[in-house]
Formats: sequence, structure tokens, C-alpha cells
Amino acid sequence: MIKELFSRIKKPVFLMNPPLTLETHIPNNQTMSLLSDEERDIDFDRAMNQWLKLYRSLNKEAVVYLLPSSKPLQDLTFVSNLGVILNHLKNPIAIVSNFRAEGRQGESDIGRNFFNQLGYEVRMPDSYFEGEADFKHLSDNVYFGGYGLRSSKESHQWIMDQSAARVISIKLDYPHLFHLDCAMFVVDEETVLLCTSICDKQTIRSIEKHCRIIDVPIDLAYRGATNSVRCGSKIFTESLANKLKTDDQYFEVEKKKRAFMEKVADENGLGVSFFDLNEFHKSGAMLSCLIMPLYSI
Repeated sequence: MIKELFSRIKKPVFLMNPPLTLETHIPNNQTMSLLSDEERDIDFDRAMNQWLKLYRSLNKEAVVYLLPSSKPLQDLTFVSNLGVILNHLKNPIAIVSNFRAEGRQGESDIGRNFFNQLGYEVRMPDSYFEGEADFKHLSDNVYFGGYGLRSSKESHQWIMDQSAARVISIKLDYPHLFHLDCAMFVVDEETVLLCTSICDKQTIRSIEKHCRIIDVPIDLAYRGATNSVRCGSKIFTESLANKLKTDDQYFEVEKKKRAFMEKVADENGLGVSFFDLNEFHKSGAMLSCLIMPLYSI
């Protein structure tokens, strides 16, 4: 029923959550652990302004639901981890995350309640699984699933058993690239961006059976090149290139990343929109963490 309703909109549908409860008290990823308490301190006004710019831009191109901030959970705004919608099914189901990361377990109940209210059948694996950030839809019943650091390979088998999905599992063991969206971005049904240096040859061959791979240099992956979101004919991604001084340690790599993403967009007939979301870097998060796809066209 919900899939039929969304199809009437003729626009993509996404989920976001304003960063009302955003905190960094629990350093639950490698990036956060390298920052001091002072370096992790959130500037709320700055975070909200950055989030609003992204929300308003996305809302021009799509329908955006807002998840209520009903509990004081520090990472709730990173809704890409809340779960994933299996839209290849005639009656899509919502898989709610079973979190491994400290401090995130309370998000599962919020996700379950929200998806139930939308009309989805909601299921949750017994094994660790951290949502769309670790589980990317390519086409039909084909998905890519990251495992090793946050999600388990067992969750992939469970999803296949539940939904007749075909999951190509990708092992993740680089601490700073702890979700699949840190290494892969699905451009369209035929093309993905992939940081191939983190994958073995067998995995790359498995992916190439389904789509074309555009290699992403690992320095650009670390700066969030694949932490992007496709919305209709646009790619939403991050860039600080025009805000950094030339002597900043990240200036050259940010400049390189911006040029790379502009080329990808141009070669695939897409537009690209850039955003500054560096306040969220204190949580080890980037753009794709803030957006969960519910329905694509």
C-alpha cells in the first residue's frame, strides 16, 4: 500500500531528523576517538544551520519525512543507520537496525514505531545490522551489503531468507570507513563509485557482474566522496574546497574530491550540489548519514 502511495508523488521520498539531540558524549567510532572532548564539542547553532541548508535543498527535489526526536539519543539524526526499506518487494518491508555501536540501541524502537505508522511490515534481524548506510540497493532484488565492523554477514543471509533479495557482501575492515557508504555510492542501476583498494579481487568481480565500477581513490573516500545521496537528477555531496585556505592540510584533497564528483556527475548526465556539513564530522559522520531513502524513482 505505501509503495503505491509513494508512486503517486512522482518524486523520491526520504527521511531526515533535525539534530535536536545531537551530542558526542559517547565516542563510538574511530574518527571520534581521535578527537578530544573539546574538539568533539558540538556547536548546536552551526550544526542546525548546516542541517537546514541540506534539508531545504533536498525538500525542493523530494518529499522529506521528519523523524520525531522523542528520546535524547546522540546519534538519532544519522537516520541512514535506522534501517532499510526493501523496495524490490511488491509490498516493501522495513528492516530495523540491530545496533552494534554503543549508545545507539534506543534508536531501534523509534524506527520500529515510525515505520509501523507509515504502514510497513517491520522486521529486525537477530544479528548486528546498521541500516541503509551498510546496505545499498542497485536494481531489482540486487543489493550490496557491508559487513565486519558494524553489520554482520549473518544479517545479509537473514535478509535474503526474508525477502528473496540477492546480496553481494563486501567486507569492511578499515576503521575510518566503518559503513558501506564510506566506500560505495550507487550512481544509478548500472554504475557505482567504489573504493576498490579496500576490496579483494573476488569481491570486485562479483560487483562487476552487476554494474560498472568507477574507482574512488582512498584519500577521497576518507573525505566523504561516496557519502553522497542521489536525488532524481542530482547528486548531493560534501565539499569544503571553496571555504578552506590554500595552506589548510585538507585543501588539496578537498579540491581533488570536488573535481572528481563534478566529473562523475557530468559524465552521467547529472547535476551536483555541494554542502558544508563539517560540524557533523565531530560525530564521524558525513552527508549520507543524515538521509535515509524511503522510495526512489
